[in-house]
Amino acid sequence: MSENKTIIKNGLLFSIAPFVPKIVSFALLPIMTMYLTDVDFGISGTITAYSQSIGAFATLGLAIVVMNSFFKDPENYRETWRKIYGFLNCWMIFYALCQAVLLYFCIPDEAIEYRWWIIFLTNFSTVFFGPTAIIGNAYYVYTKQSVPVVWRSVAAGVITLLANFVLIVYLNMGYMGWYIGGFIGTFFTNASYWPVVNLSLKIKPTLKFTLSEIKHYLSVSIPTIPHYYTMYMLEGSGRAVLDMNGSSQAEIGRLSISQQMVDIYQTGIAGVNNALQPYFMQSIKDGNSERYKNLSLFYIGIIFVSAFMIALWSKEIFGLMLSNESLASSYPYFILYIMAICYRPMYVVASNYYFFYEKTKQLLMITFASGCISMFIYLLFVPKFGVWAFLVGHYIACLYYGYSGFLFSCYKEHKLCSMPILLIFLLHIVLTAVAYYVVDFLMIKSIISIFAILFGGFCIIKLYKKQ
Repeated sequence: MSENKTIIKNGLLFSIAPFVPKIVSFALLPIMTMYLTDVDFGISGTITAYSQSIGAFATLGLAIVVMNSFFKDPENYRETWRKIYGFLNCWMIFYALCQAVLLYFCIPDEAIEYRWWIIFLTNFSTVFFGPTAIIGNAYYVYTKQSVPVVWRSVAAGVITLLANFVLIVYLNMGYMGWYIGGFIGTFFTNASYWPVVNLSLKIKPTLKFTLSEIKHYLSVSIPTIPHYYTMYMLEGSGRAVLDMNGSSQAEIGRLSISQQMVDIYQTGIAGVNNALQPYFMQSIKDGNSERYKNLSLFYIGIIFVSAFMIALWSKEIFGLMLSNESLASSYPYFILYIMAICYRPMYVVASNYYFFYEKTKQLLMITFASGCISMFIYLLFVPKFGVWAFLVGHYIACLYYGYSGFLFSCYKEHKLCSMPILLIFLLHIVLTAVAYYVVDFLMIKSIISIFAILFGGFCIIKLYKKQ
């Protein structure tokens, strides 16, 4: 099988397979939203916003060391992984205690009666099996074995979905159904990696590491924490600011359902990224400019076309899938949110160089700066303009996140090929405007959709046939 076909195969497995439970969950939304209110979505969104405020510290950014040791030191990476595994097992206990204290004080009044249950369900599986899942998932992804990752994702999704359905629809547990169902699914996924990592691969955690080794790992990984924390600053912090400025849980709930709908789409983005990441890194290692550019344009095209199509038809999607009229009316939020996510492939194309050459400190000028931009807009404008200040601020910050990486020295010094950055940037903005203003015009968006599908299909077929 040619490399391009292998990439497409792994991309389909990584992106489509996790969609199986997502699609079923999406199909059940008309039923589920009969038993859930915008307040339920608001409570969940608010708690998630506060818990994510320290989420970037869960692994201390050590995933970058795991990846680099695999590609740069293939003979000894297992020993490095064992040390990271052991260190994270200890760190996770401290992290869980910090998260418990945070949730104790930040859970909304509407959910105060279930405070201790929420704290327990949020922490338990992460403490005991979180590091195991990190090591196991990394091994399969970097060795280009998509099936073991995919079946776990599908199984966990189905288990979570069934639990949610029973707890919410039959037992009328509301938002608590999400926490219990999520705990069951996460516990299954994380625990399923234990026999593989510890018995099959014989990568067992060890505490036989020196202080200098940990300092070296952390010197590379800690600068990436603001990078990962940026995702909270971009998204979760906005809901927290809305909550602190007195926005109702119902309003936050309408924003949260839009974000959850986008999360379904982001599952596909993550899958495509998992499939392409080893090939991107190998291309940089080999100095293969043609392959890197083809992969980049393929990734950008897939995300732009698919996000634009979904945004165009968001009004119909929300009206069909959400039984609650208040939730269904939030589709304008969704359009700006999903089109902002189109920054992702641009960021990946540029940031691969920063990760490969371990220029993680320069990443702060991309990732953390975009988070600061979003936070500045949220704090300044949310008190007056509410949710729209969040959406516009999020979109502007995502543009910076996606495109600024092409402006700094690491990319300029190490880039394998040139990209039409300005053209792609302008296309991103134009597609967003078209989707937002054309969403209510059925005939126009039908014609646009036909052309978009034909163009996207042509590009995929051309790449698939190229040897």
